[in-house]
Amino acid sequence: MTDEMAQGLAADLAHLIPAGSILCLRDYDHPDRAALAKDLARICRKQSLRLLIGGDVDLALEVNAFGVHVPEGLWRGRRGQIRKARAGGLRVTTAVHSSAAARAVMSGPLVADAVTLSPVFETKSHPGAHTLGPLGLSKLLQEVAPLPAYALGGIHTGNARHAMACAGSWPNLVGVAGIRFQP
Repeated sequence: MTDEMAQGLAADLAHLIPAGSILCLRDYDHPDRAALAKDLARICRKQSLRLLIGGDVDLALEVNAFGVHVPEGLWRGRRGQIRKARAGGLRVTTAVHSSAAARAVMSGPLVADAVTLSPVFETKSHPGAHTLGPLGLSKLLQEVAPLPAYALGGIHTGNARHAMACAGSWPNLVGVAGIRFQP
């Protein structure tokens, strides 16, 4: 996940990300977001990464991205855009921060291909936000099953294994996502 506070970091570190991983452009207010998306799309193709564009189906289609990431608050209001993404062959992911959001994603006519569950731990990008913690993560994993899910928020090299261990018997936790991966 890219972060507005760490602009340029994704492009600089893309060579360190394992092939097949997903990079999500989340810089919604970048002054030249289209150029950044095109640059990241080129880097992702070169590095065999999958690019998601946050919240902008048209831009995702323009740069031939792997998919689009729909922020939690926009899930219900973007059904037309989600259909457009699907028609264009894009994968669709969304953020889930609560049980109510999990119900919205699972009960509507459109279901995401995968979800991010967050924030698991305290995070620098959203200071003071309510965190799920291990039990909350486990609960949301149950609520979004069988969708593939990625734990996000405050994940770093010191707690990534703990986040994965929280999955318990929920095999739908397929990975962790991070912005800095630093404590």
